[in-house]
Formats: sequence, structure tokens, C-alpha cells
Amino acid sequence: MAWRLALTTTFQNRLTPRELLARIRAVLRRQANELPGAPSQEEAVIAFGKFKLNLGTREMFREDEPMPLTSGEFAVLKALVSHPREPLSRDKLMNLARGREYSAMERSIDVQISRLRRMVEEDPAHPRYIQTVWGLGYVFVPDGSKA
Repeated sequence: MAWRLALTTTFQNRLTPRELLARIRAVLRRQANELPGAPSQEEAVIAFGKFKLNLGTREMFREDEPMPLTSGEFAVLKALVSHPREPLSRDKLMNLARGREYSAMERSIDVQISRLRRMVEEDPAHPRYIQTVWGLGYVFVPDGSKA
């Protein structure tokens, strides 16, 4: 389809070979960013329990009711849900969520986790979805079972 569009444009506008090549490369770049069968970033929705997290619109819903997230909360939650059942250290979470190293004195990841647990857990003291892996960090468990 994209090739036909490029060819139609070429014949209608008499593009130079250089312009045609640039357009073809742009189409190939866009297609390379989308894996076949995978949802695009705009339609990627992660569901767990009563919650849905839309990665494209950066919105979270509990039973179709919107739940506001700060940019920090969204970044940490996105990092967790993008690595289900994979224990993530505080350092790795900080790197994924904020693109920087974690300082041992810094507790911002722990604060974000605490806030997220209050939002998504029925009992934040005994979390099902965002669990602690002692000595390592945190793990996201989509079905709420024991990690």
C-alpha cells in the first residue's frame, strides 16, 4: 500500500530519484517500528485485575473509572508492567522510569511504589500486583498470584 502511494506521488509530482528514495526510506522506517501483529503504542493496553493501563494515552482506569497518575507514577508503573514477572532492582527501575542511576540515599522509587500500591492493591500491606522481592526490588505480577 505504501509503495503504491509513493509511486502515485512520483508520477503525479515528478519526484527526483533522491526525493523518491527519501520517501521510501521514511516508509520503511515507520514500518520497522511496528512489529507485525503487535499493537501500536497508541493501542497498547495492559489489563490486570480491575485495572487497565493505556500506554499510548498514559491513562489508567479502574472498572472504567479514570484514575489520575502523575508522570512519575506512570513511568514507574509502565516500567513494571513492561517487564511482567521479572524482578526489577531499584537501580533498574530508576533507569527504566527516569533514565538515570539510582542513588542509595534516594527513596523516590519506594515512594512511587507505595503510592501505586495504595491505588491498585486492595490491601497495600499485602500487595498482589506490585510485590517486593526482598534484597532485590519489585516485581509486577499481572494475575496477582504469588511471585
